[in-house]
Amino acid sequence: MGTKHLCVGSLALNDTVYADGRTSMADPGGNALYAAVGANIWSNQVGIAAVVGYDWPPEYTARLEQSAIDTSGLIQKDEETLRAWTIYELSGYRRYFSRNTEVVLLTPSPFSSTPLTAEESAAYSAAARRVHLRNSPLPQELAPPLWNVASIHLSPMRLETTLAWIEALQERPDIFVSVDILPYYLNGNFDDPDLLKLLSRADAFMPSEAEAESLMPAYEVDVFCRQIARRGPKIVVIKQGDHGAALYDRERDAFYQILPYPAQVDDLTGAGDSFCGGFAIGYLETGDPAQAALYGTVSASFIIEGFGGLHALQISRTQAEQRLAKLREINNFLRQ
Repeated sequence: MGTKHLCVGSLALNDTVYADGRTSMADPGGNALYAAVGANIWSNQVGIAAVVGYDWPPEYTARLEQSAIDTSGLIQKDEETLRAWTIYELSGYRRYFSRNTEVVLLTPSPFSSTPLTAEESAAYSAAARRVHLRNSPLPQELAPPLWNVASIHLSPMRLETTLAWIEALQERPDIFVSVDILPYYLNGNFDDPDLLKLLSRADAFMPSEAEAESLMPAYEVDVFCRQIARRGPKIVVIKQGDHGAALYDRERDAFYQILPYPAQVDDLTGAGDSFCGGFAIGYLETGDPAQAALYGTVSASFIIEGFGGLHALQISRTQAEQRLAKLREINNFLRQ
């Protein structure tokens, strides 16, 4: 049936340690995978664009290929896949530690009382940057057929990679573009040239609370959303974890607080990315940002009920519709 929605970003292997002692190793993840699976819950016309490293288990790709997800945008490279420890504390706080070799070799010891020198700090940062750049696809690597889509979601990548996609998409105003970002420390400077360039081609801007805080410390939702929307996006969504999501619709000048679905939480990894994937399909189907946020919330609710992203490939559209109906009751102001 072809691809209508493309999820761009990274694949990753996640090693998770929970506060209660549970562990799960080498789970299939990465923001592009979670976004694609979140979209796939609703549509059989989803594609993924990401880099496949030499250590990415072939069975994970096979499972994607057995689903309706178009894997022709996967780019094979002779590099390590992104890999990290995710450690949950009793408070619910998550910490991440890279397991990629060149980063690990430069990671400061937690037992050292000697601060890093400027040179050591620069080497560590450069290694982390290289790993992320290698593991993110570039627009020129995308096969021409995959540009024939109605929407593209850009998952968090290094800023220079995201801007390369934004530049390429300037020539495709027909594509609905949603953008998520890594933390980008601007201290409230919304006229930063790179941010302005990014926002100029974002139809929907979808940061997490932490990412919004990096742009505008101690932000107020209404001020933040209006400042962002004034610079391009017609939709701004702040993902708020177990509090749901705050949404601003510029065309209606309307704010919405989207309450979450009461899922049985097993692993929170990938919830925000799967929300973005589901949101994109919801917007394509309804043209309504608030209804699209319900689609995204349903996608996230399925993702967090198991380890890794691939378990949610088994979710049917019927199951998703059932949750959507219940979620509309919870958010009764959005009933159709």
